[in-house]
Amino acid sequence: MRMEKFSTRTFKILIVAVVVLLGVLIYSLSAGSSLFSNLFGTVSAPLLTAGTNMTEGAKEFVDLDGMSKDELQALYTELLEENRTLREQLVDYYEVKAENASYENILSVKEAMPDLELTAASVVGRDPGDVFYDFTIDRGSLSGISTGDAVITEMGVVGVVEEVYATSSRVRSILSEETQIGAVAKETGESGVISSDIQFANSGKVRLNYLTRDTQIQPGAIVTTSGAGGMFPSDLLIGRVDSVERSNADSSYYAIVTPYVDVKIVSDVFVITAFDGKGDVQANLPEPSPSPEAEDPAVTAQKDNG
Repeated sequence: MRMEKFSTRTFKILIVAVVVLLGVLIYSLSAGSSLFSNLFGTVSAPLLTAGTNMTEGAKEFVDLDGMSKDELQALYTELLEENRTLREQLVDYYEVKAENASYENILSVKEAMPDLELTAASVVGRDPGDVFYDFTIDRGSLSGISTGDAVITEMGVVGVVEEVYATSSRVRSILSEETQIGAVAKETGESGVISSDIQFANSGKVRLNYLTRDTQIQPGAIVTTSGAGGMFPSDLLIGRVDSVERSNADSSYYAIVTPYVDVKIVSDVFVITAFDGKGDVQANLPEPSPSPEAEDPAVTAQKDNG
């Protein structure tokens, strides 16, 4: 009987200690990490000593031995409610922190490109069977989003809006074989078109197509949007070049590029609803480079003489 009574009393005291520590945690998180360290060390040190010291220390706040059964039940109910409130406040803190981080990201993009109009959105749905990793976001026409809007993060290009509903939209990722983006290698100024296929999508890669055989692009080169086609503004980050390969289909060259944003796990994005030059149909995508044979004057002369 004494062992059972001791365990019950110790349990109640532990509840009080947990509530006190949660209160300190909530306050210190809003005040700063250094304050948290000091307060936590001050409060937790006595609690980490022998159990008898913890018991006697808690009795200074609450005289559990002198309370009736009803009073103990009321105290228990009160502590449960306070504990629930503190947990909710902690959840609210992290939600506000996440929102602040999102605002900081959108501000950093807008500072770099002040002509962009951005709408923040979150990924709310994915099809596990989609080999191109398209996804659904929680913003639609009521938020000013339209088909063809570019989708990005502060790290780079994600994809393009394919279908729009009132409160949601489907985004076609940069890994999709239907996505084509005018792009340029910043170091050399060589332009091309970003695309992908099932094989590349499976490895999380894209291709920078239509490079000439004398391309100067090297591994590590940074690839950005060129603005061609009027769907994406220029100078948005796309990815980094892994290697340059020769195409088996038409003897042209292409670069294998790893996107800066992993669309397989992205959770928060920005939709570009407007920018200078959006929809400019005069900004056409590059045409495929001529084959090496057509570039050879001897071949051309032979065809003319024939």
